[in-house]
Amino acid sequence: MSTANIILFVAGLYLVVLLGIGFWAKNKANKADDFLVAGGQVGLIMSICTIAAVQIGSGVVVGGATTGMQLGVWPGMYYSMSCGVGCIIAGVFFAGKMRTAGCVVPLDFFELRFGPNRLARALATITNVPNLVGIYVAQLLACGSILSAFGLPFSTGAIICAVVIIIYSSMGGMLSVVVGDLIQLCILGIGVPLAAIFSIKAVKAAGLGSAATVFGTPFIPDVGKFVYYIIPFLLSMAVCYDCFMRYQSAKDANTAKWGCIGGGIVTMFIGTMASAVGVAGHILFPEVTDGIFAYTVSQTCPTFIAAIVVTAVLAAAMSSGNCLLIGTAGCVTKDFYRSVLHPDKELSELPFANKLNRLTVIVAGVLGILITFYMTNILDAIISSTYPYTGAMTVALICSVYYKGATMKGVTAQMILGLIGGIGLYVITMTPGLADKLGMNMDWALFGLYIFDFAVIILVSSLDKNGEKFPMVELKEIVASR
Repeated sequence: MSTANIILFVAGLYLVVLLGIGFWAKNKANKADDFLVAGGQVGLIMSICTIAAVQIGSGVVVGGATTGMQLGVWPGMYYSMSCGVGCIIAGVFFAGKMRTAGCVVPLDFFELRFGPNRLARALATITNVPNLVGIYVAQLLACGSILSAFGLPFSTGAIICAVVIIIYSSMGGMLSVVVGDLIQLCILGIGVPLAAIFSIKAVKAAGLGSAATVFGTPFIPDVGKFVYYIIPFLLSMAVCYDCFMRYQSAKDANTAKWGCIGGGIVTMFIGTMASAVGVAGHILFPEVTDGIFAYTVSQTCPTFIAAIVVTAVLAAAMSSGNCLLIGTAGCVTKDFYRSVLHPDKELSELPFANKLNRLTVIVAGVLGILITFYMTNILDAIISSTYPYTGAMTVALICSVYYKGATMKGVTAQMILGLIGGIGLYVITMTPGLADKLGMNMDWALFGLYIFDFAVIILVSSLDKNGEKFPMVELKEIVASR
């Protein structure tokens, strides 16, 4: 059996295991909340694994290796640093509070602070569904790219992985996702560091340098690129649906807190190792410009190790992809179906809720397959798709937790203006040459939008003299009431 066939066989075996997990978890997610947050019963180790797994997707591994190849090892890990530090910030400042409040999606806490708000829930749905589907598309791009390096057509590889994600996510919900993540992170924790070790050894064996050569670049060679890769998820991780719903699956507040912190540390470590593979690969194979991670692995690792590494990359992409679909389901059912259409009822009281969860996973998964064939750059697909949601919702949600002076009029104004700004950034990013024509530095654009959003809330809330001053949520009272 050829090396490529061995790698594809191991990867195929892994996909079968994921399907088995979906069938196992199918009858354990009979309620809508169980489907979305695994009944809130996940322990610390699995919380760390699932928080890390949702971050360590194609952007961290494949995108990190590509950026490392282009800019150096430390710029290559910026994206994982953004996700990792964002998880740590979420753990220190948000996860415990959110888990104590028993929220399912981020807007649940917003409702605790300001009361029911159909506009806010509708904006969350409108902005977040494209955001989550866009990042899901990036995972499929990675799956297709990796498998194509070993003889499977890109479209076939992407479709196979998408079908597996759709089936096991729609069957078992968050429980199947969390169990799958435990396996996936074990594969990642072995595969990516081994790939870095073998690629660095190959550099040394070829007489082209050593580990110092790979890691010996300035930490911030370009301030603009540092800001571009760091800012998007540094603040938003605490309130993005895929991460939020995973730490809400933790069994208690302390588990949610340390799950985020541990997951963030693991994310940065794996991201650094992936970037090192890209740098070493560029040293060894300077003529290779596409698929540097897969090519380096295939040329420097023993066959069995290469199979583990390729499976690890699939695990990274699919672990992110599955919870993105679950997050999309949470947004549609909790924010739109319950809070916009049936605000007087709880999700558990709506008989169609769990069917809608599964239907949303399937529809979003299929839509992602169709979009995949129109995107090429993984990190651009991830970062650009976040602009409308982060522009509209991130600062509003943060202020609902920590800003005492916020009023409903202030956060509503910020959501609307932030959405307009986020859509503008998305259009500029996706239109070739438009940023240059406008004289805009896109590396700093989202940072500027965050500053604008904070200013809007503070200004409008302070001018809203007759507006109701909503009290900060007392979590002890919430717990006592339950």
